[in-house]
Amino acid sequence: MRVSTNQFYDNSIRAINSQQGALLQVSQQLSAQRKLLSPADDPVASSREVALDATLKANEQMLRNQSDAKSTLEATENYLVEAGNTVQAALARVVQAGGGALNEENRQSILADLKSLRDQLMSVANTRDENGNYIFAGYKRDNQPFVRNASGVVYQGDAGVRQSQIGPNRVIDVSFTGNYLFGDIPTGQNGLVVSADGANTGSAALTSGVITDRQAWNAAAAFGPYTIEFGADGAYTVTDRDGAEVGTGTLGDGQVVEIAGVQVGFSGSPAEGDRLRFGPAESQSVFDTLDQAIAALSLPASETESTARANALYEVNLNLNSALNRLLEARSSVGSRLNEIESATTAGEARSDQVTGEISRVVGSDLETMTELTGELAKRTYTVQAAQQTYTQIARLSIFNFL
Repeated sequence: MRVSTNQFYDNSIRAINSQQGALLQVSQQLSAQRKLLSPADDPVASSREVALDATLKANEQMLRNQSDAKSTLEATENYLVEAGNTVQAALARVVQAGGGALNEENRQSILADLKSLRDQLMSVANTRDENGNYIFAGYKRDNQPFVRNASGVVYQGDAGVRQSQIGPNRVIDVSFTGNYLFGDIPTGQNGLVVSADGANTGSAALTSGVITDRQAWNAAAAFGPYTIEFGADGAYTVTDRDGAEVGTGTLGDGQVVEIAGVQVGFSGSPAEGDRLRFGPAESQSVFDTLDQAIAALSLPASETESTARANALYEVNLNLNSALNRLLEARSSVGSRLNEIESATTAGEARSDQVTGEISRVVGSDLETMTELTGELAKRTYTVQAAQQTYTQIARLSIFNFL
């Protein structure tokens, strides 16, 4: 078979171009740090890369959500700590005020402190975030949650709780409503509230109110509140909320009344016509509780007012403990959520590393593939050089060189 000079040149050039094309592709792969340059290189791997990339982006969004949720909850915890410290300080002052050994100067000092602590707590409850939004207003973040009017402090926010998705199937609360933290606080203790009538003239000062028979109280609570009215010589009558008589008795050696599974204790002696009340717990804002303490300490100094102050401070003490427990409960909840976020973040980071590694393997950007491409580049370079040198040497072969 005869090969013309033109055929020889064309075939040689095509071979060199083919080798150079292969070299260029390897060079581009190394430059891009991936073997898969276009879907045409491997359609199946390209489709797999798209799916994995979507998974990676979704996981990265979850990680961002977790980071944002963590920051929000940590800031909230700081405010809860401040609020708890404020309530704790107010409780300490109330306990001091109930000690009974205060002169007028001491009472006025405690009164001033309580007013300051009340204002401080109001400031915490109306805290704004870095964007100027009220953090304890629910969804009404543009509205100041707590305002004072003629009837006291009222909540203007709503019951909305902001949430964040921290996983494919996990949504977590990242806020608390102001009403939950500061407004809707149970009164009394263990579901029972005990109080004394403000018009009492005797020296009976409340010391305890406990449920001694839970089953009996559960059956009787629906008919409360109950009123204990004292008569002459320690006699008393107990009536339900409708005024129906449910029991009578006479005080024995101790100042204790037991009825409907409840024991009410007091010191001092009730006067005829004095009344004590007990019933199921209701709810009251911590601000109303502090106003109650301030009103009690503002009473003029007299024997009657002293008893009324002691009874009011007895209620305030229990209510402030309930408010403090609510804040501690919220802090505990924040801690649990932060732990959950930390676990989700650890799992998310591991998942991100896993998906990233799988993408590297699919597109050929892993170390093993890059090492292979480096060797392939050296081989392709040598092949192109050899083809070029061969073409040059053969092209010099001509009969004219021998004439």
